[in-house]
Amino acid sequence: MVLWRDYNIHISIIFPERMSPIEILTLKKLMRKALIFNLMNNLNKIIRKAGMSHRELSERSGQSSNWFNDAYNNSEDITISSLAKVFGVLNEKVNISSYQLTDLFDKQIIQISSTLSSLVDENEQSIQTFILSQPSLFSDLLADWAALNEKNKLTSDEKLLYVDIQALLSN
Repeated sequence: MVLWRDYNIHISIIFPERMSPIEILTLKKLMRKALIFNLMNNLNKIIRKAGMSHRELSERSGQSSNWFNDAYNNSEDITISSLAKVFGVLNEKVNISSYQLTDLFDKQIIQISSTLSSLVDENEQSIQTFILSQPSLFSDLLADWAALNEKNKLTSDEKLLYVDIQALLSN
C-alpha cells in the first residue's frame, strides 16, 4: 500500500514497511513539541488556578512583563531554574504543597515522555508499526500538533509528517 501526499506542492510517498531515518528524527521533534505544549498548558492551569496573570507572574519572578506569556504562546522549553522561580512566585500567592507532581506531569505527559524515550529502540523498518501500536496516544498527539500548526509552530517537514501520521492512523 502506498499513501500519496500533496502538501504545498511537495509530494512524498510513504511505504508502510519503512520510514526514512529523517522522519524518525522529525517524529522525535514533533513529540518533543507536543510534550512542551502540554507541560506549558498544565503550568498555565496552575497559574490561572492561583489567580495570577502571566504579566504578574513574569514581573514577580524578575523577568520582563511578557516573559511567561511569550513562553506559553510559543511553547518554549523554559529552564528548570525558571520553573523553580514560577513555583516560588506561586507559593507566595497559594500554598504549593497542595499541588502534586501530576498536576504538572499528568498521564499524557508521562505517556509522551515514555514513548519518546522508547523511540531509541525503533528503526526505519519498525516505526510505522510503532505508531500503529499506540493509536490512542498518536490520536491525542495529532490534536496537539493541529494546535501547534494553527500557531505556525511546525516546520514544513513536521507538517508533512503530521499529515502522514493522520493518513496512517485513518487507514
